[in-house]
Amino acid sequence: MFGAIGACHASAQRGTPDPAFENVPFDQWLTQEGQTHFHWSVKVAHAELSFHQRLTSSIDIQLDGQDLDSRRHDGELLLLIQITDPEGIRYQEHGSIDLSKLDVNVKEANLNYSQSAFFLPGEYQLAVGVLDKKTGDHNTIQSQFHIAPSPNGFLREAWQSLPAVEFLGNDVSPQSWYLPYIKGHLQWASALHSPAQVNVIMNVAPSVPVYGSRRAPSSDLPALLPSLKVITQTGSASISEHVALLDLSRRHTVFDQTEVTDLDWHRLKASLEEANTASIDLHSLSGRQEEAQYFVSEVRRLLRASTDKPCVLVILTKPVSFDSGEDLEKISLEALPSCRVIYIRYHPAPEEMRPMGTRMGGRGGRRSPMNGPMMRPSQEPFDQLAATLKPLSPKVIDVESPEQMTKALSEIQKALLKSDESSR
Repeated sequence: MFGAIGACHASAQRGTPDPAFENVPFDQWLTQEGQTHFHWSVKVAHAELSFHQRLTSSIDIQLDGQDLDSRRHDGELLLLIQITDPEGIRYQEHGSIDLSKLDVNVKEANLNYSQSAFFLPGEYQLAVGVLDKKTGDHNTIQSQFHIAPSPNGFLREAWQSLPAVEFLGNDVSPQSWYLPYIKGHLQWASALHSPAQVNVIMNVAPSVPVYGSRRAPSSDLPALLPSLKVITQTGSASISEHVALLDLSRRHTVFDQTEVTDLDWHRLKASLEEANTASIDLHSLSGRQEEAQYFVSEVRRLLRASTDKPCVLVILTKPVSFDSGEDLEKISLEALPSCRVIYIRYHPAPEEMRPMGTRMGGRGGRRSPMNGPMMRPSQEPFDQLAATLKPLSPKVIDVESPEQMTKALSEIQKALLKSDESSR
């Protein structure tokens, strides 16, 4: 493949038309014969569950490089995507390609354009249009596609108020992990009507660099940050939430928010950037002797503030090990209220390696027999953090995938319901 260009985010509201469609007779094109011939194709990728606990798919458009080469002029290629849900509601999005900036070798391969979106299960109508804005040449493709229902009843309940389609923008991290513009909210605890307190602690400390590993120190955040967002979307006005982000390596609370209904994204983003969680030097990690007890003290602080209602404490972290000589004394239960603890331990997938000697093919090209990905063996630390909470009898849940995070979310719901029952 020659390259990939992502869509710009234009309209993500339920049933709101994209203004770009107002400037073209799109509905007329869909019934029109004798359109200009473009060499292109459109397919819909298989939907998969994301850590946002939403089904994600993409509209993948492939444009012929030779066709594009013939259109290398001062102009723009407009791509229009319209999805109609089972209720007849239209969701529209657009993107564009600057034809004057196409690579001189574009004719040697195809160009790929992909627009991702969240979907609810159902049958959808897809209409995609392409317009050369300088020449007026245009073409459309129509098809149907199906998003299979989830077998998970917990998710079906949590999705009850979501729009059928929400387009995703072409963002950079950390915004691409959090997706602040998405309007749809899950309701995974809407059945809970009695007062309850959920305290969430997320560890954002970067990992100790491992020799020979290219994995970014923040490789857990693409999973933990959307999971944090999901946990705050209970759908119950009876639940109070308190969120704290801890940098254990610096023994610092980088973000703290009480009475959370929506996380304060602007402040959270600034806190993450200030903490510089993407990198840490070995010198700043030397002499770590108090990280575990800092974590224990923060847990005690949050629990002591939860004395008037049933409580669930959720820990979101990657495995954490400590230097020899670290004080690993377990948490004291003195003066602490009863609180159920869910310890979610996320394990990033082993990073991919590309073997030496790989050849990437363009049109008609071939791949070397050694071109398949290889997995680097896991080098994550042995977790010692959970043991400091042993007196609280935490339920430890190891998570590697969005599906496993769904089960962890279900366990939080069960803990809330049990706490509610025991308080009566």
